[in-house]
Amino acid sequence: MPEIIDAHTHIFPEQVVDRAVEVLHDAYGAEPVRRPVAPELLAEMAASGVDRSVIAPIATRPEQVRSINDFVLGLGDERIIPFGTVHPWFEGIEDELARLLAAGVRGLKLQPYFQGYDFADQRARDMLDLIGDRFAVLMHGGQEIVEIDNVIPHPLALANLNREFPKLRMVVAHMGGYEMWEAVREHLVGEDVHFDLSYTFNRAPDDVIRRICSAHGWERCIFGSDFPWQSQAEALEGLMRLELSDATLEGVLAGNLKRLLDIN
Repeated sequence: MPEIIDAHTHIFPEQVVDRAVEVLHDAYGAEPVRRPVAPELLAEMAASGVDRSVIAPIATRPEQVRSINDFVLGLGDERIIPFGTVHPWFEGIEDELARLLAAGVRGLKLQPYFQGYDFADQRARDMLDLIGDRFAVLMHGGQEIVEIDNVIPHPLALANLNREFPKLRMVVAHMGGYEMWEAVREHLVGEDVHFDLSYTFNRAPDDVIRRICSAHGWERCIFGSDFPWQSQAEALEGLMRLELSDATLEGVLAGNLKRLLDIN
């Protein structure tokens, strides 16, 4: 079996995990497959055959940025690839980006709906300028688990964002736009962005996944689960149903992400 890297997982510090799960359950009715803490993620990986996992933290308020980044930087397990978090209204973004870069962090997670900003906000645009091409940016794409009216990372908005900030190395989560597959095909397919496939299998039909990823280019598609909201085993089972060639599968499972992040 080739190396497997899950490009999209979430865990929380022990002292806040139960409250975080409660809030997300109340908002979405979401049920985690395991308690989202580091030991349970590692157990999930061992059970599913996943070698490494990216953790993608989100600071919903600017005052959370440093403590969340302290948490991910302190994990210290080679099986975990830590991404950082930033927020447009956090004072000292440049210093925090420099700190993450010096610590070897290769990516950032952005979720404008949870973080409370729009791409038109000048502080958000200043943040994207500061990020530039120094980090891969894992951007939420499309709807939420529970449908909302104002989808900020709509596929069209993300295509425009990619053109306005050409230095960004953007990975759009959920195959470019959760539950917005036609808009993904119309606006994002063929753009210079990567798609992760987190929370996609058994949510989108397999033939839709094949069509979108084949049109976009499998070399720009990356395996992910969205643990703890989908098990890694379920995501892997879905990927294997597509019966990709060995070379394509190796790229999706790890090679495409490793090339994007410039890691071994």
